[in-house]
Amino acid sequence: MSEEQTPYLTLAMSPYGSLLGIELVEYSPGHALCRIKLVPHHYNTGGRVHGGVLSSLADTAAGVAVRTIRPEGRLSATTDLNIAFIRPPQGDTLEAIAEVIHAGKRLYRVEISIHCEGKLIARSSATFMLV
Repeated sequence: MSEEQTPYLTLAMSPYGSLLGIELVEYSPGHALCRIKLVPHHYNTGGRVHGGVLSSLADTAAGVAVRTIRPEGRLSATTDLNIAFIRPPQGDTLEAIAEVIHAGKRLYRVEISIHCEGKLIARSSATFMLV
């Protein structure tokens, strides 16, 4: 944890994120990097990474970015998630980079990019609300 990070903040992966194998690589205020090593159960019957894996990775990274700056003791929930699939991944590891672009009183807007082997795979945006 860097000196910039909120001292109380120790981020654990959600049970769902852990089930998928999502790893929290690094975070700082308003930013997060999450990674997933692809394994057979991440693929659909067509042999491509399931879109739900990409969406879950984007949502998880965005949620971490929001958690780094939301008020202590408050929870947040995704209210909107959009994703554009750009190309199928050609590799075994995906990385999602999330950045909070707006932090309001109740709503947070996040942009996420997902990369594989240095290539952009998907772009996503999400809105979170304090609950």
